[in-house]
Amino acid sequence: MNINDPFGRIQDKHQRHYQSLCVSLRKAGITDQAAAQALLGRLRRRGIWGLALSVPTTLLLALALPELLLLILVSGGLLVFWLSKTSLNSQEYVKRYMREELTVSDEATSE
Repeated sequence: MNINDPFGRIQDKHQRHYQSLCVSLRKAGITDQAAAQALLGRLRRRGIWGLALSVPTTLLLALALPELLLLILVSGGLLVFWLSKTSLNSQEYVKRYMREELTVSDEATSE
């Protein structure tokens, strides 16, 4: 039993998201390691670009509108947190997909 998730709700939620991603990846035709690696690289680049755009934009808005400084910084901080968390979760799901689904199918086709 996990103290942080005693009823398994968070784990169930992550499993549902992962299963949804698996279905989407299969529909998109990502069925080999090379395509999954390419997707992983694109996810990393998108995450970095999102952060590279949101942080300076937040800071520029905070400088331009000092009367809304607190609101802008809090909103920007939430945006950065959400972007990084979403990007990291997506990358972890794709890595899990590669580890669980693609290695199984690669081993089955090589036999």
